[in-house]
Amino acid sequence: MKQRDIQTKIDVVLDNLEKLKLLQEKPLAEFKADFRNIDSALHRLQTSIQALLDIGSYLIASLGLKTPGTHAQIIEILAEAGHLPQEKLKTYITMSQFRNRIVHLYNHIEVDALHEILTSELSDIRDLYTHLLKVLDSPSR
Repeated sequence: MKQRDIQTKIDVVLDNLEKLKLLQEKPLAEFKADFRNIDSALHRLQTSIQALLDIGSYLIASLGLKTPGTHAQIIEILAEAGHLPQEKLKTYITMSQFRNRIVHLYNHIEVDALHEILTSELSDIRDLYTHLLKVLDSPSR
């Protein structure tokens, strides 16, 4: 993956976070009233998490760490190597599992739960983004 590709992933996350913030501000009833809110939230959450996992995978390769077999292992490997905080490990793995749920079980995601994720857990995406950016910017990489 080239630096330009990484920048594209970063841009996706930043753009999505900006748009998700708009959805986050909608009260539940207003959020549920328009299917476009739900579709947009699902798509932007999925692509944000995927972009972060892609960056994590790139970091693993560039740092010469063991090859992950799953998305959750990307998080685990980076945490084991000291690049992600251990106390956030479960949160970040749950985030990667939610991405899988959007992709594979999209028709089983409750709108109330989706709205709850937007209102109370969006900061986890920002957190992971910040940690990955620190590793990208690290001179030891």
